Amino acid sequence: MYGEFPATKIMAELEKDSLLPAILFRTARKQCDMDVERLARSRVGRLKKNDQQKLEATLKGIIDKYGFQEELILAHPHYQALIQTGAGAHHAGQLLIWRLILEELMSAGVLKMLIATGTVAAGVDFPARSVVITAHSKRGSDGFKVLSPSEFQQMSGRAGRRGKDSVGVCVIAPTPFCDARIIHRVASQPPEPLRSAYFAAPSTVLNLLKFRSVDDLKFTVQKSLGAFLDRKSASELRSQAAALEQRLKEDDSLSERDRKLMSKRARRMLREAAALELRQEHYLEQSLRGLERLGHIENGKLTEKGSWAAHLCTTLVLELAEAIDDGLFDDLGVETVAALVASIAADPHRTYYSLQENPVTPEQLAELQRIVERVAALYQRPNDVVVSVVPDAATTVVLWIHSENWNEYAAYLRLAGVAEGDAARLISQTADHLNQISRLTETHPELAYTAAEARRLLMKPPLTEVIAIAD
Repeated sequence: MYGEFPATKIMAELEKDSLLPAILFRTARKQCDMDVERLARSRVGRLKKNDQQKLEATLKGIIDKYGFQEELILAHPHYQALIQTGAGAHHAGQLLIWRLILEELMSAGVLKMLIATGTVAAGVDFPARSVVITAHSKRGSDGFKVLSPSEFQQMSGRAGRRGKDSVGVCVIAPTPFCDARIIHRVASQPPEPLRSAYFAAPSTVLNLLKFRSVDDLKFTVQKSLGAFLDRKSASELRSQAAALEQRLKEDDSLSERDRKLMSKRARRMLREAAALELRQEHYLEQSLRGLERLGHIENGKLTEKGSWAAHLCTTLVLELAEAIDDGLFDDLGVETVAALVASIAADPHRTYYSLQENPVTPEQLAELQRIVERVAALYQRPNDVVVSVVPDAATTVVLWIHSENWNEYAAYLRLAGVAEGDAARLISQTADHLNQISRLTETHPELAYTAAEARRLLMKPPLTEVIAIAD
């Protein structure tokens, strides 16, 4: 058994049995990149000269079709490996344009293997002849978790191309991280029930309060899909609890210990049901209470602060509103405003550029940290979501403003071990938040202008090319 089933071995075996093209799922970005690099060094699975020419021609057509910068694609560290082996690494650490190109090449049938993390299963619509799963778990921000039935079905369901394959093949590669017993259990389970991600977030509440009363909000929440599904789950729990209580009454053969355990279980189910029935209303109350404490609402209506904050349609509405109200952005330059916003827009679990002096002063970062802590003390986000101040994110964004092009920027990122995809996502999220601030033209005209200018400096190719495709 291999510690990690090598991509070279997988490629050779699948090619021998005519099971290519394939999607090889890995748990980590680094594994995907290393697989491509190993394939490039190996003689296994090398494309024939005419297949390489076909791949290059198809790639050129994709570049022309979308108007991508050709030099950006040709300078990618995996470009030569892609042409030589017909294999590419697809994960969130890659620039979105590179991922889009791999998807187009896979759909065109000129790739032999796409090596990807599990996220590709849910978000991209291109099947393959075969799918290879090398782990029964996936990595998240809080560690590894066993694949859910839906995740497994999304991954295995990529096997089989309509009109080309009579059957798709899903292969489970034996490794210490891929237990066949767990895979069998997950595969035999039905998909999880539909879940709603909706809750009455502060930005939603602020916008609705411009036109509705608090009572209207409660009615809206009660009629939401989230509340409906919660009530359905609560009803099922109450039925199960009732069945347990009925058995307690009728089954005289139960021991005293079993009776106590069963009674305790029934009571727990009823408590969970009661909490589910009120969960969405509880989220609304949390948002209303937090907004009132922070001065956005008074007597169920928007204050002056709440009225302008309602224009900030972002998950960071509370933090940004407090920073604006406290004057943190007053009289600051374009780069500093962008840097401060980036500091709280960043993912604290990612690595960012740290090889030059931070454009934000320690005093400004300390003030931003106090604002974040104040908001956290007055409003607790559902699902334990935490906003953090990430100083290196400020440096990463300002470095992009000063870079002539993405190739120059990417060279700096590689020196610091920063994934291009993470940097691009940070820049885009920062630009989104700045766009919201730029809407405050009536109440904060100078800041609105600065935010708009900061966004303009951030949104340059290749990031603007991706937006054009989406539009």
